[in-house]
Amino acid sequence: MINIYEPNIFNYKTSAISAIESEWISNHGEFIKKSTQKIKEIINVKYSILMANGTCSTHCLFLALKFKYPNISKIYVPNNCYVAAWNCVLMEYEKNILEVMKMDINTWNICVDEEYIKELQTNSAVLIVHNLGNIINVSRLKRIRPDLIFIEDNCEGFTGKYENIYSGTSESSLCSSISFYGNKIITTGEGGAFFTNDDDVYNYILKAYSQGMSSIRYLHDTHAYNYRMTNIEAGFLYDQLNDFERIINNKKRIFENYKKILKPLIETDKVAIFKEEEHTECANWIFALRLINNKKTKTFNMKKILFFFVVLIPMITKSQSFTFKPLVDQNISCYGNNDGSVQLDAEPASNYKYTISRLTFKDSNSSGIFGNLKHLNQKN
Repeated sequence: MINIYEPNIFNYKTSAISAIESEWISNHGEFIKKSTQKIKEIINVKYSILMANGTCSTHCLFLALKFKYPNISKIYVPNNCYVAAWNCVLMEYEKNILEVMKMDINTWNICVDEEYIKELQTNSAVLIVHNLGNIINVSRLKRIRPDLIFIEDNCEGFTGKYENIYSGTSESSLCSSISFYGNKIITTGEGGAFFTNDDDVYNYILKAYSQGMSSIRYLHDTHAYNYRMTNIEAGFLYDQLNDFERIINNKKRIFENYKKILKPLIETDKVAIFKEEEHTECANWIFALRLINNKKTKTFNMKKILFFFVVLIPMITKSQSFTFKPLVDQNISCYGNNDGSVQLDAEPASNYKYTISRLTFKDSNSSGIFGNLKHLNQKN
């Protein structure tokens, strides 16, 4: 089996070894400071906090939201994303203030039609997830609805751009998170980072991510966590950041190669890749395909699906009811039972089937590209 990714860190271990030899292996050490400063310079963001992993960083999005806007009455969340985003919001908010957003079959992201965005409730926040590295133009959404608060789960979108700025760094967002997990373009094994341009948010998260210590050492005045990155991980990060442009350009070249190879299949509607939104640049993270009308595509029972729609995960739907629009303009009602099982309303559910399409590539100049799609196809 070909792995989704095989991290290539052979050339990026010098600083990590230096951290080990210095015996500064915890959060305190030179590479925490160097990597923090370097990444701020590269992506042009005011504040950066290195963290233990992407989920910690994403949890801090909701800590920041609750701190800065404590009276938010609705949080809009995507359905087609990895469950970590939902785990994080549920750490801080009750399910009854969450609403699942409509999806777009072409971009595989949330629907960003102007009419739909204008319909969103006031006094609300929107969690943006740049699914599979396909970037959503958050600045455009903010212009449509300047009253909405946007936070960005940028764990799959790091190195992507909208309106010529790196995703997760604009003034349109309160804050953003990224991941340095082993399958990411820049990796420290685990690891992540939190970004913001807001002074108050930065000062609060700087305390909340690191045990909540006050100005008096060991006097803790804030409910907090231990989300700190190690100096060893920061060593791996620092060496990769110093080779950032080459890494990013190599990934872009690999994606362009696959697009060239698949062009005949794309032009004849045998396969489809996600559509990139205007004024955005894809992060080139995962190369994904949708197989169209392929009789050899295997159809799975819902319980066999690779990644469930989030509202079909028992932990989330238990004792809760959701209505969502999965890639098509028709509602499907979903209800979670007390025992954790999931039900779909029989009539609309019977009109659909779940199809998984998976294609794996291996390139001698890449670590590995994986293509998949969680897709709900209408029956003929």
